[in-house]
Amino acid sequence: VEFVSCVPTFQSLPEETLSKLADVMEETHYDDGDFIIRQGARGDTFFIISKGTVNVTQEDSANQEPVYLRELGRGDWFGERALQGEDVRTANVVAAGAVTCLVIDRDSFKHLIGGLEDVSNKGYEDAELKAKYEAENAFFSSLKLTDFNIIDTLGVGGFGRVELVQLKNEEAKTFAMKILKKRHIVDTRQQEHIRSEKHIMTEAHCDFVVRLYRTFKDSKYLYMLMEACLGGEVWTLLRDRGSFEDSTTRFYTGCVVEAFAYLHAKGIIYRDLKPENLILDSRGYAKLVDFGFAKKIGFCKKTWTFCGTPEYVAPEIILNKGHDVSADYWSLGILMYELLTGSPPFSGPDPMKTYNVILRGIDMIEFPKKITKNAASLIKKLCRDNPSERLGNLKNGVKDIQKHKWFEGFNWEGLKKGTLTPPIIPGVSSPIDTSNFDSFPEDTDEPPPDDNSGWDYDF
Repeated sequence: VEFVSCVPTFQSLPEETLSKLADVMEETHYDDGDFIIRQGARGDTFFIISKGTVNVTQEDSANQEPVYLRELGRGDWFGERALQGEDVRTANVVAAGAVTCLVIDRDSFKHLIGGLEDVSNKGYEDAELKAKYEAENAFFSSLKLTDFNIIDTLGVGGFGRVELVQLKNEEAKTFAMKILKKRHIVDTRQQEHIRSEKHIMTEAHCDFVVRLYRTFKDSKYLYMLMEACLGGEVWTLLRDRGSFEDSTTRFYTGCVVEAFAYLHAKGIIYRDLKPENLILDSRGYAKLVDFGFAKKIGFCKKTWTFCGTPEYVAPEIILNKGHDVSADYWSLGILMYELLTGSPPFSGPDPMKTYNVILRGIDMIEFPKKITKNAASLIKKLCRDNPSERLGNLKNGVKDIQKHKWFEGFNWEGLKKGTLTPPIIPGVSSPIDTSNFDSFPEDTDEPPPDDNSGWDYDF
């Protein structure tokens, strides 16, 4: 990455784009005397020298003899004009001894960065956002646990509870506080998962991912202070309505596609998509919540941890073949099916039987009439057994999903900007209105034992 970042053309690019660039650049070897670039040829490739030296020569039009211009070595680059458009090479570049270059072509580069003209604008927007987040951080880092009142419970799980909390001195400001039992995390060996959840969510600034503002801890609990989304879980809506219309499903699927595009561009895999983990804000936009299984794996790399909800697990996870972000696209197909019908396509009386049904493949599933031809086509393309054939995981990435027939006429721009009217607008009367959530009993559990082992040092 540091190699790539020393190229001035790339210096304004964000860290994650640079590391993606470094991952897709191919290493190419040349022998002494090889022409890496020939004068007059058309080119669409860019090179950075990682080993050896090259001679740059130019043919003198009068006597056609090459004139020596200069020598380039490790860390030098050439051919950058080819990234901006059709380039006719103006010089020869010849290997002087054994040479290794990192090489990228214009198409891969554009796919990754979207043309260099976007880059200069970005810097300005990023600076504005940076200032906003710095002010936000300053506000939240000044808060203490005692600054909050608990209003109501939003959810309960084995780990602990999620409470709606209110700032004592600013009652219009409410948040979701996830309270985790430290001892339970240690007993179930979830320390790394929780720390990963914290780091990923803290850095995720995306309108389709629930914000984590800061964390607290004491001897018994960890506390995660998050954005309150009071529209309720998509799961609750689905349970109450039975199934969703095509257009409603399209909107929520679009929200997930945007969240995945953002996370995957940062090298993060989510691995826990299901209606329970999609929560509506008061406008009716869906956001991903619960990043316990999310992991930063980088690019072109796999991971082998077995995790996820049985009905949503991709075949390569079951077969322990190693998986990457394409497992998220599999789960997107499963989500579409469940939203359209009310239940996932693969299920069994126990997880092992569910896994067996998954391994038989999507083509063995009888699709009900209410799933339209275009919806069925997209689901089947997302649920290909072979991860390298899945839509979302091909050369054009997420654009292939956005351009699929089922999304024809869908206003992606409006979704991104938040100007598109959601299909279901939840009734939220105030910042303390929890009517879109189920009721949960008071917490009558004994407080858990202390845990002072220190694994949570960065909370």
